[in-house]
Amino acid sequence: MLTVQHLTTGYGKKQVLTDVSFHINTGEIALLTGGNGSGKSTILKTIYGLLKPWTSEGKITFDGHDITALPSSQMLQRGIVYVPQKKNVFEDLTVEENLMTSANIYLKHEAQKRIDKVFTLFPHLAEMRKRTPFHLSGGERQLLAFGNALVHTPKLVLFDEPFAGVDAANSTLLSQTIQSMYHCNITFIIVEHKTTLLEHFITSKIELELGIIKK
Repeated sequence: MLTVQHLTTGYGKKQVLTDVSFHINTGEIALLTGGNGSGKSTILKTIYGLLKPWTSEGKITFDGHDITALPSSQMLQRGIVYVPQKKNVFEDLTVEENLMTSANIYLKHEAQKRIDKVFTLFPHLAEMRKRTPFHLSGGERQLLAFGNALVHTPKLVLFDEPFAGVDAANSTLLSQTIQSMYHCNITFIIVEHKTTLLEHFITSKIELELGIIKK
């Protein structure tokens, strides 16, 4: 499914990851753990092509295809979505407009079907379709961010701290939705400190320490 090989990268001249390698099978829910600055978010960004490997040995393959440093538009075409912890919604657009913007790469009829499916998953979002993110709680914003990703019917979801700033009720809903996606053979790589919300259905764990995978 997804194979990361010999990944070394960072920001500017600051190296964050050192020779990181791992494999995740289809349908797994993999948890990335480690302290602050250990490189968890950096792995997600590099898989999604927002950062490039620093060495020629660094390689990322998905479904048997080399996706190393592909642009985000091609990631979407291959069924890969990334939900960052911050700046993950369109601030000036309503909930419905957010989903419409995310779905605008599809034909109008198909786009509406995908939006309706998100509203079915998250009926609370449907009730707030005319609100902007400014008028949403932290949990509601995360539901919207997840909805923006789910309109693409992804095969692989890269999720950075989905439960950050989310209340108990919406945390439960997010957790249940992730679990239901797992039963649909959707693969997740999740960075999250609140592991109790995921521990009953996590299938694998990757622990980082100072940019290196702990054995």
